Amino acid sequence: MNRRDVLKGTVAAAAAAFAIKATADEKTSDTPSDFKNIEISKDGAVLLLRINIPPRNEVSMTTLLDINKGLDMAARDSSIGAVVITGSDKVFSAGAGGGSFQGPAEGEDTQSYVAREVFKRIEGFAKPVIAAVAGVSSNGGNELALSCDIRIAGESATFSQMELLVGVIPGFGGMQRLQRHIGLGRAMEMMMTGRTVDAKEALTMGLVTSVVPDAEVVAKGIAMGKQLAENLNKQSIAVFKTRMAVSYDEPFGVALRNDQLAFDHIVGTDEAKAAIQRFIKKQSAKK
Repeated sequence: MNRRDVLKGTVAAAAAAFAIKATADEKTSDTPSDFKNIEISKDGAVLLLRINIPPRNEVSMTTLLDINKGLDMAARDSSIGAVVITGSDKVFSAGAGGGSFQGPAEGEDTQSYVAREVFKRIEGFAKPVIAAVAGVSSNGGNELALSCDIRIAGESATFSQMELLVGVIPGFGGMQRLQRHIGLGRAMEMMMTGRTVDAKEALTMGLVTSVVPDAEVVAKGIAMGKQLAENLNKQSIAVFKTRMAVSYDEPFGVALRNDQLAFDHIVGTDEAKAAIQRFIKKQSAKK
């Protein structure tokens, strides 16, 4: 693949819109009333997606489609610079729901396929996505948290992958993402024993980046989202997240080369030059 092809692919992927099978009633925009399993709200430059399906906040097919619609909203709205995904104060998400164990109707996508595509979209989404986790984060719900860029935990948060104890395997990306976050040995132990990791241990092993009181976890996520939205250049974060996601599938040397090509493309743009000057000016003002 030559330089032009790499750059074309990187930029195109950063800008690409994800779409699950189009339906007859597909719309070009959504409103909060269009969502069934999540509550949508906006706080400044942050879009908050709150899973609200008591008592387990399941990552069901409907929830996955709602999350995808929320990402659509964030992609269309230039005033949104980050997304925060959360649940209730007791359950982030306790799993995928019984539907994941049932085969799809003929011609329909499986729930695991849709989860794979939505979670992959989160990883490569052009804006930061933060998981604000209080209470239970388990199985398919934990796989959702693993796909986010940053995980902030409340003091009550617990994390687990119990699928092997049920007689199946993690099917929404957990087998790959968990080992990337905490290392192969720890990931194998968590998945094979199905044991629950508390917030303090999750911080120690690198599964989360910070632990705060439960009452502050969403506010912390929103504050971080606002900070990222203010400080990050839209072009660079889009290409950065695309490269981070795509490089999972690239050999190390190829990933280094493609990172370098993407950098060379960005650094020569007028937008990047203006962002560099703004950063220098801001740093000078602090002195």
